[in-house]
Formats: sequence, C-alpha cells, structure tokens
Amino acid sequence: MTRQGERKGKVSRRTLLGGTGAMVVGVVAQGAGAQDAPGQGLHDPNLIKHEIEVEDKAQNVHFRGLLVQPKEEQKRGSVIVIHEIFGLTEHIRDVACRIASAGYNALAPDLFTREGHPPSGFGALLEFVNKIPDQQILDDLKGAARYLRQLPTSNQKVGVVGFCWGGRFAMLLAAEDPTLNAVVAYYGRISGTPTPNQPQYPIDVVSKMQVPLMGHFGEEDQAIPPSEVKKLQEALAAAHKTAEIYEYPGAGHAFNNDTRDTYRPEAAKLAFQRTLDWFAKYLKG
Repeated sequence: MTRQGERKGKVSRRTLLGGTGAMVVGVVAQGAGAQDAPGQGLHDPNLIKHEIEVEDKAQNVHFRGLLVQPKEEQKRGSVIVIHEIFGLTEHIRDVACRIASAGYNALAPDLFTREGHPPSGFGALLEFVNKIPDQQILDDLKGAARYLRQLPTSNQKVGVVGFCWGGRFAMLLAAEDPTLNAVVAYYGRISGTPTPNQPQYPIDVVSKMQVPLMGHFGEEDQAIPPSEVKKLQEALAAAHKTAEIYEYPGAGHAFNNDTRDTYRPEAAKLAFQRTLDWFAKYLKG
C-alpha cells in the first residue's frame, strides 16, 4: 500500500516516437473561461476556446470538438480528452478546460459526430455505441493527434486521457498509435467479449503498447473489479511496459465525474494531480 491507502502497480520500459500530419480544419473562436474548482474550468478567463471541425476523408477522420488553449503564445504539449459513453458533455468540456489551465492545448473531440447526439436510456445508448466500429473511433483519435501537432503552439508532443468508454479507447490507442507520448485511462473496460465492431480489448493488445500508460480505477467499481485491474497490471509487467496503475479505496465507477453521485472528491483530486504529473513528465520540454 502507498500513501492515502491507494494501491499501485508499476512497470517500466518504452521508446518515444514522434509524428506529423495535416487536416482540413474549421475553427470558430468562442471566447474564454476559468477554473477555480471542479466544474469551473469553463469560466477560466486565461483560456481561449474554439469549436472546431476536422475532416480528412482519406484517413477516415471526421469530428467536431472543443479546442481549449492558454492565451500565452508559446510552444506546449497537447492532450486529447476522450469522453464517456454519454458523449461530449459539459463535464468533459470542463475537464478539457482544466487541462488547458495546467498549460496544455486540450482537444475534446465529439466522437459521435457522424452518428449525432446519443440517445437517452442506457439500453438505447449501448445499442447506439455498439454499432460504431472501434476502428472509426481510433482513426478519429489519431486524426486528433495529427491536428494537435500542426497547431502553431504545439511542441509536437501529444497525450491522451479517457474516461469510462473513453478510458478503454485511451488504452487501445496506446497500442494503435505509437506516435503518442503519454496515455491516461480512467476506469476503462479492460477485457470483454469480442464482436465485429469491437474486436479487441486493452488486455488483448498489451504487448503492442508503446506509450507510457497511467490507469485510475476505483476499488468499488462493480463493472471493473480489482481482479480485472490485477490482470492488467500483471500483463503490463510481463510485457515490460512503462505503466503506473492505481486503485482508489472507497471509489467506484466514474469517481472523477463531479456531476454524478458517483463522484469521490478525494480520489478525483489525487488522480487528477497524478494525471497532470504524468503529462508534465512526458509532454513538456
């Protein structure tokens, strides 16, 4: 056990790779916002927000999204924020603003741009997302990374943070896109039954991961129990990957989402600080 009772698994080794790319981009300036506490990032006056649209048919890329940048004109790392199954909500927009407030270009893509707004009701929502091929999502995320690298303020380093549904894709992307520099996954599903649209889960691609991975999981998560987390830790260690995997006592699924009753402020604060430390290590300089 380490401080504050959380459990941590740690493994190491990787090679950093770079990458470039070009996109057809539409940008509309939106003004600024501030972050004094969770939920307040959207109002940080030191940020500039843009609603963007990126499309590259040759690369199977098409998404709208929120780009948030500090006002200072300087080179900096960039972070893709992958939303939960509920889509690009105000909470995810706020998370993007909080990351930008820490000194990064932050892009929260709407990965349901082609399909439209997700339906209400969890059964209908699952049916909605299960019809979307994983590869389409991964192609859009790789396109988001290329887009971020072409920004005038980019230092060419790009990280990813994903939550729940997005946490799974963050881990898949660690194997799919070796040009990334850091990945953080919050309570993403580790294993599951393959389908034509979802042929692999993170546990299946550990050997292909070439990006430093940090994971945050709640010990009380009914969907992703400690046995699943241990399976991931052991696979990462066996493959000699650079990774830090944390479990948080008293926290369940979606413990970071301050708009839901699953929110656990102490766990969320500690996990977010570790996330920022991870990005500072791999995305700055």
